[in-house]
Amino acid sequence: MVNLARRDPFGSLFAWPRWLDESDETFPTITTQRGLKIHEDDKNIYLEAVVAGVPAEDVEVNIEDGVVTVKAEKKVEEKKKGEYRASAYNYYYTCALSGGVWDKAKAEVDHGVLEITIPKAAAARPRKVTVKAKSK
Repeated sequence: MVNLARRDPFGSLFAWPRWLDESDETFPTITTQRGLKIHEDDKNIYLEAVVAGVPAEDVEVNIEDGVVTVKAEKKVEEKKKGEYRASAYNYYYTCALSGGVWDKAKAEVDHGVLEITIPKAAAARPRKVTVKAKSK
C-alpha cells in the first residue's frame, strides 16, 4: 500500500508568516486572524498587521467609533521600450474594538508589519478592589 500526500507547490508563496498564527503567551489574545493580531495589556490595545512590501506612506489607518480599518496598497508601474505595465495589491483589515482612546492611537511600520498602539480609556482599565470582612 502506498500513502500519497497531497501537496500544494505554491502554498508557501502565498502563506502569511507563521508567527502571526501563533498565540502570544505574553499578552492575552483578543483575536487572531490571517495577517492580523490583536492583544492587550493593562494600559494599551495592540494591533499588528502584515503589510509586507508596502511603504509606510501607502498605509492608511482609520479609526471610527471603535472600528479600526487598515488599508495598504502598493502600485508598481513600469515603462520599457514602448511597453507599459502596472500592478497593484491590497491588504485590508477591519475589526471592532472597545475601550480605547482613539484619538491618541499611534501607528508605525517596521519590517513589513504595521504596529498600532491604542491607549485604553481609564474606565476600561482593570482595577483591583480591596475585599474586607464585614463587621457585625
